[in-house]
Amino acid sequence: MSEQLENRSVNEENYFTRQMFIRQYTPALISALALALGDMADALVIGNRMGAVGLAAIAFALPIYMVYNVIMHSFGLGGSIRFAKQMTRGDEQAAVGGFQGVMVTLLLIGAGIVILGNVLIHPLMAVLGVGLANEAVYNATCTYLRFLLCSAPLFFTAYGLGYFLRNDDLEKYASLSATIGNLSDLFLNIVLVLFCRMGVVGAGISTACGVGLTSAISIGVIIRKGSHLRVFPFCPSWKGLFSCFRTGLSSCVSYLYSMFFLLIGNNAMMRLAGEVGVAVFDVIQNITYFFTYLFGAISQASQPIFSTYAGEHNYEGCRGLLKIDALVGLVTGGGGAILVACFAPQMCRLFGLSGVAEVSLGTFALIVYCISAVFVGSNLLLGNYYLSRAQELPAFLISTLRGAAVLFPMTILFMNTDERIFWFLYPATEILSLFIFTVYRSVSRKKVQGVDEERIFRATLHNRVEEVGETTVRIEAFCEKWGAKFEQQYFVQMTVEETCTAIITGGFGGTGERGMIELTLIAEEDGSFTLHVRDSAASFNPFSLRREEVAGGDTEDLFFSAVGMDVIRQKAKDFFYRRYQGFNTMVVRI
Repeated sequence: MSEQLENRSVNEENYFTRQMFIRQYTPALISALALALGDMADALVIGNRMGAVGLAAIAFALPIYMVYNVIMHSFGLGGSIRFAKQMTRGDEQAAVGGFQGVMVTLLLIGAGIVILGNVLIHPLMAVLGVGLANEAVYNATCTYLRFLLCSAPLFFTAYGLGYFLRNDDLEKYASLSATIGNLSDLFLNIVLVLFCRMGVVGAGISTACGVGLTSAISIGVIIRKGSHLRVFPFCPSWKGLFSCFRTGLSSCVSYLYSMFFLLIGNNAMMRLAGEVGVAVFDVIQNITYFFTYLFGAISQASQPIFSTYAGEHNYEGCRGLLKIDALVGLVTGGGGAILVACFAPQMCRLFGLSGVAEVSLGTFALIVYCISAVFVGSNLLLGNYYLSRAQELPAFLISTLRGAAVLFPMTILFMNTDERIFWFLYPATEILSLFIFTVYRSVSRKKVQGVDEERIFRATLHNRVEEVGETTVRIEAFCEKWGAKFEQQYFVQMTVEETCTAIITGGFGGTGERGMIELTLIAEEDGSFTLHVRDSAASFNPFSLRREEVAGGDTEDLFFSAVGMDVIRQKAKDFFYRRYQGFNTMVVRI
């Protein structure tokens, strides 16, 4: 029987992982495609209305987007990772306080950007490399930039709330708000720019309205849906705020590097091919958004799961999810690259490039970029894997390699070639970065996880009471190995037995229904034991069972389960239940 349980555990260890990923990935993919479309909307519409001048104006403003990305993604991602871990431990009050502290900080930074950015608009234009020699490009960039600066608080609110919603089991609403906002951006761009002929003014208004609508919907979801995220009572906590930013920055620092790359690239292409070169450079950057968001959907789907598993020390689950990420990334990224390469001329015309020389250069650049697409995905997914597990150094390393340490030397090398050879810097950077990182990880002896895997017991059970007894026998040996006292050992076994029995009798409704239970038991360094339980039953909280409520009922087993859970509530150091990712999850400290 023991051998059968172990075999089943190996064969079905990814059951919960697959189900949670599928649940997260569909809305994340919809949201990602909408975000990509929203980010490309300005370039698509402005390019068709204003041609190379409009595309150049958008390109010169892109470094400001990168600054925004550093701020909102670093705080949002880092804060949501901490939120997920605190919720996994059952520390809801600290999690909510940290969420409020992060959002207040983002709003304050956004307000500062609105004021300082507009006061220093002309020095900022000089830093971006926009010269007065080309008056049309200068005026268009300045106008668009003012709208972008005034939208900073809206950007930070929209993206920050999106991260927290996904980590609070509200990924569908995060996707819905982002999708509506970005489709509104696209719709308004078409109306204001193409039909009303408002140019960059219309593009700026569309962008502000899009992120504003996303923010409003997200706030409404938090207020109406009764999530763990709350606006009131308003008790923000700034404890660990810098740690959140540092965690997020280890991956999002790539946006900071992108800012410098855009500044260098815009000036290099202006020198190599004039405003046409800058326009093509903007088209390539917009295609990078498509692939970044395509792989970002995988990262968004897996990040809450990675963070939750890291909090549970479920390292097997993390490795299984990474394999799923790699497979989905290869299929979607490779397929996307083939499509873009096959329809490269049409893509150029879609962005407003019309001349023969413009389309020729743009087509060549797109095809070359597509060579790097799968490598882009590999680097992004690896960075997300380490970052989601709060391993800042590997995430920082891979972001720094592809965003600066390899990219900048490659840029200097290729900018001294010609307008066609220049585009090979993209595949060269991604391939070399992945190679260096792979070598580093192969020679590094430092483990990713923080707990020795020998101190972790894992088991997968089915809707069979007899499996519970077999598992408690194995747990007894595990507890003895790690020096548990007799009373503690007995209570650990009792907790597993009573909790699983309650799930089978009360959650699965007897032996006739299919169900699975995943157990993770950690022998902590301080001598305590932490039990994590995840099951596939319909919403069911074993800790809510009260013997007085089930006494005299038809199910005698349920009454005894209520008695057992009553003892656990009294004896456990603490316990916590929540419905998360479509499953019941519990943690008990003994």
